[in-house]
Amino acid sequence: MNEMLEYLFFTSSVADKFISVLKERNLDYIQEAEPMQGAIVLKIAEGVDDDLWDALDDLYDELSEEDQALLEEGIDDSGAKSAAGIYLQLLGGKQTIAQVDPDIMNKILSAITMDELNAFIDTIVRSVENPDDSPICKRL
Repeated sequence: MNEMLEYLFFTSSVADKFISVLKERNLDYIQEAEPMQGAIVLKIAEGVDDDLWDALDDLYDELSEEDQALLEEGIDDSGAKSAAGIYLQLLGGKQTIAQVDPDIMNKILSAITMDELNAFIDTIVRSVENPDDSPICKRL
């Protein structure tokens, strides 16, 4: 298959709803487990008709809300603590997640945008992977 469209789900019941629509429309798909979050990834080939693609995107948006609600309910019902994580993209394409206290993450995101946070994190990751002990004023 060429380029793939990917749809990410956190609960199998919601992923199953999306899968049933894919089957109804006779669309081939690949199902994978996303290793970092334990999520379900559904991939379909990109050459899908524009109208069908729009319909799938609308369905995905609708199901994503349900997926998130079920995920949050599951966390509340199990008595588990909330968790937050920051994806770190490392050299060579490797990824990892740094676990962060959700309260701290909420405070950070109340002051800066996600893009600003990502740029900040990327700067730290690059500095750790490529140490430079020269004075900052000489790096400019």
